[in-house]
Amino acid sequence: MTPRQIFTLDARDNVLLEVVSHEVDKTAIYEFINKTFDETVSILDQKGIKYADLKNALIPQNDKREVAFVFNRESIDSGWYGNDVFTQLIPLLDKRSSHSILSGDMLGFEKYKDKIREEFLNNLLKVRDFEYKVQHQFYLVYLNNLTDEMVRVLNDGLSKYVPYVGLLDLTYNSFMKVYLSMTLANCCLKSKNTVIFGHEPDRSNAEDVNMSGYQFEENGYICKSISDDYYGLFLSYKMERQTFPNEKDTGFSINALTNDIHQVSDLDIVIEEGKLLYLLREKEANLKRAELLGFTAEELSKFIKSKVEMNYIYNLTYLAEHDVLKFNVMIDIKGKEMDTQVKMVASLEYQPKSKVLRLITLF
Repeated sequence: MTPRQIFTLDARDNVLLEVVSHEVDKTAIYEFINKTFDETVSILDQKGIKYADLKNALIPQNDKREVAFVFNRESIDSGWYGNDVFTQLIPLLDKRSSHSILSGDMLGFEKYKDKIREEFLNNLLKVRDFEYKVQHQFYLVYLNNLTDEMVRVLNDGLSKYVPYVGLLDLTYNSFMKVYLSMTLANCCLKSKNTVIFGHEPDRSNAEDVNMSGYQFEENGYICKSISDDYYGLFLSYKMERQTFPNEKDTGFSINALTNDIHQVSDLDIVIEEGKLLYLLREKEANLKRAELLGFTAEELSKFIKSKVEMNYIYNLTYLAEHDVLKFNVMIDIKGKEMDTQVKMVASLEYQPKSKVLRLITLF
């Protein structure tokens, strides 16, 4: 039997579930999420898009890079500066790759404007000189699931474009990544030579519209679209950041698996002795880079729990054959001794009756 997999559920930037939750209980929320997900997969299938093919663009990858390419709007004559930027960017994209693409201006947070300026200038990998006047003079395009070669091709190609000033590497947790996660908006989802957009909820899903207006078709891409009611929940990429106290995203994500919901902070993480020995034997290099090699099962459990409580969960899976509920969480680790930064994925089984998360693997 094929497992049910929901790669990502975006209740962070989408208010639909929050609204629905005021009217119905957790069982109805579970049924609503799964019914809506089935409809999403069906609509995509009718458009010739396999949901399974979108996985790498919807789930953070621990072996790929995330980058925001930065453009100085003051160097762009057109008022439609996004189109001007994408005219340069689209021909540089690889039709064999898949990415979530976000974009937007550096806006808001007047209280932190000096901090934003400092972090921006300190972390920008600059390709040309410019004068920083105000933060909203910069327009950014973010892509996930990038290889080093893809970053090189994009950076080299964009360097010929005068408004391009450089890039921000957002692969690991940072002040700029948290800030941009709150300001950039989903533009589209690129799956090889197909680009998927969200369109107005009152537009028929039989239609396909390039909602951006950017020159994707002119560059050989096929543009498809689906109602924002579906796109916003299941095709919208969440840039990783520490979860905020009032956010209910993780709770809704667990509710996609079951109506038996516990706060992650209330669950113990169980690492069986055999599992620890397996990790030490098979994942030694990764544990060493993350400076976790000498940890006991109890120490590793506490460490993983602290990370799970601070991040979003992905790859929500129900294995009906074994009656197993599981999900993944990305763990961002900054090593102190070796001054390294490492991303690892923890796969955890959710056991609501015993109120534990059982570690399946760490890689």
